[in-house]
Amino acid sequence: MGRTRTWGQYIPSATGGVAADATTAVHAECLYSVVDLDTNTTTVYAGPALLFGVYVSTVLSNNACPITDASTTVVTLPAQAAAGTYYPFPGIRFETTLIVNPHDSGTGIITVFYRPI
Repeated sequence: MGRTRTWGQYIPSATGGVAADATTAVHAECLYSVVDLDTNTTTVYAGPALLFGVYVSTVLSNNACPITDASTTVVTLPAQAAAGTYYPFPGIRFETTLIVNPHDSGTGIITVFYRPI
């Protein structure tokens, strides 16, 4: 099994005459979970995780779809999001639990792309 793709960049800089170097790294591998919104609340991952994106497989109902970190709403997918829509995220950190929590009457199917940390 080969290594997954990782991108890295060294960024030399100077601030106020003092050298302050930085490194940027991006690792492209992640896991996914297909979530049927008919199932009111779905725990995608029960621990700290990074959220990289959400793909809408089946059009969402007339209800927005919150994605929460435990009970705190972090992002919300809009009502009636069209099938084939992709919402990319830069690796949003969820500290405790990554949960898809649509309203009781929410329908649609989404794929959540994440990585445990």
